[in-house]
Amino acid sequence: MKTFLILSLIIFLVAPVFSFVHENDGTIVEISNGKIQGHILQSAEGTDYYAFQEIPFAAPPIGKNRFKLPQEPKNWKGVLNTTKNTKVCYQGNYYPNLEKTEDCLYLNVYTPVQPGGDKALPVLFWIHGGGFNWGSGTYDDYGPKYLMDHGIVVVATNYRLNAFGFATTEDDVIPGNLGMKDVQLALRWVNKNIRRFGGNPNQVIIAGESCGSMGVGMLLMGPWSDEVELFHGAIMESSSQLGGVYQLNARQNAFKLGKLVNSSFSSEDSNDLLDILQQASTENIYNAGVSYGTVTEKTGDFSYPPLQAFMDKNFKSIPVMIGINSEEWIRFALTRNNTLLEELDNDPSLLVSPNINMSLKNRTIAGSRLKKVYTTKSFSEDFGAYIRWASDNDFSTPTGKQVELAADTIPYYLYQFSYKGELGGSVSPDLIVPGAERVGHMEELHYYWEFLNNNDLSIFPKEDQITLHRMVKMWTNFVKYLNPTPEKDPLLFNITWPKSTPQNLEYLNINNTFEVRQQLRQYKEVSKILDEYMEPPFDAYGH
Repeated sequence: MKTFLILSLIIFLVAPVFSFVHENDGTIVEISNGKIQGHILQSAEGTDYYAFQEIPFAAPPIGKNRFKLPQEPKNWKGVLNTTKNTKVCYQGNYYPNLEKTEDCLYLNVYTPVQPGGDKALPVLFWIHGGGFNWGSGTYDDYGPKYLMDHGIVVVATNYRLNAFGFATTEDDVIPGNLGMKDVQLALRWVNKNIRRFGGNPNQVIIAGESCGSMGVGMLLMGPWSDEVELFHGAIMESSSQLGGVYQLNARQNAFKLGKLVNSSFSSEDSNDLLDILQQASTENIYNAGVSYGTVTEKTGDFSYPPLQAFMDKNFKSIPVMIGINSEEWIRFALTRNNTLLEELDNDPSLLVSPNINMSLKNRTIAGSRLKKVYTTKSFSEDFGAYIRWASDNDFSTPTGKQVELAADTIPYYLYQFSYKGELGGSVSPDLIVPGAERVGHMEELHYYWEFLNNNDLSIFPKEDQITLHRMVKMWTNFVKYLNPTPEKDPLLFNITWPKSTPQNLEYLNINNTFEVRQQLRQYKEVSKILDEYMEPPFDAYGH
């Protein structure tokens, strides 16, 4: 009896660590590196789906792997617990309940079908936003609850951020765009493993928002895009790589970082810098505060200047759904920067993005003409005009140029999200500025991803709920059919979303009603001015 009690106690204590589940319930899956243990969650309609969180797709980028290309993960024995997210890539204090760490190259897989069967569902592969400096692919950031009722598999990945993902010596010692190369490896992982979760590796749609959308655009270009089998369609929300987060002095920034983490460092040799940075603490590297972004590499996967690539038709020929919110910049206008407004009023050359190559004389002329597109007053007097200019410079102008250059050869579905509701308002308060629209950056995300604030739709207005269902339907339609409106649907007002054309830039305006419109915001007037004065090399078109 005593022995039985001891054994019972041991089983009771061990049970939380080793889950006693039968492998045929779908929560244990064998992937290329070993077995993983997931768990079952509930979709919006109350059906079961299978969640696998924090699956390693790369070796930890620490020690000698810091600032180097991502490596395949090592195999493991036993069953790896993948039932919760515990880590995000090192960044600011945005995630108080998760560990900020360099050991962060993990992804999540969510599937509505029991793994191990013969299903082959379309796959949505998500690249998160955050200016390449913050964010994650964790469940709390991007919950799939609303998507799981629509017959798709969802993958959301982390990638290295800030210095750890984008510092570079612009050579092979510290390669450029390491964060994007993490994403490439995650896509190869999907190609190798997604069948085991009921996904179809031949029907993968890459998608992202903000800098995640820039990342999607980078994957569409140049030598890398020749790996056709890895993805087959793209969704780009609120950014284009033609207006990306670029480093203009990347090698200089890297050596500046070396001096900041070690004041005695004076070498100009890339290998010496790598040694210093691999010895430095995570905190010292992050706290140095140097700004980073993507670069056009001298050779390799991302060696084609983005604007030139699209001008040369050097991009993957796959359908793209792309769009903006009605006033992206209004989210960032909660505090008015009067000093900046005065600088823009006094120096019109500042109205032309530094990423656009143009002589100073022409930059000043172009800037003066751009100002007149938005107002005859000063920005200090007409704050709404400033917001419209900023929204266009960072978002709609680069987006419009991408569509103009590509829509004659491949299907482009262009949209503007204009619905202002309480669901989206939680991330962008309803700031009313005369002359500006109201729907800010990130608001559309809350109409198809689950966040902590929207997991109970019943507390929101009926129109918000319907808008969410419409967004989920169109986005999952595109994942499944490469067409957001493949057939007439009363939920979608029986509308047919037309493919955009370079001449008219047709787009769907998404509000509490749908309307097909032409000419996105001030793109026609702005692009005429920029095209007249810009010079080679053609790197970018905004931001």
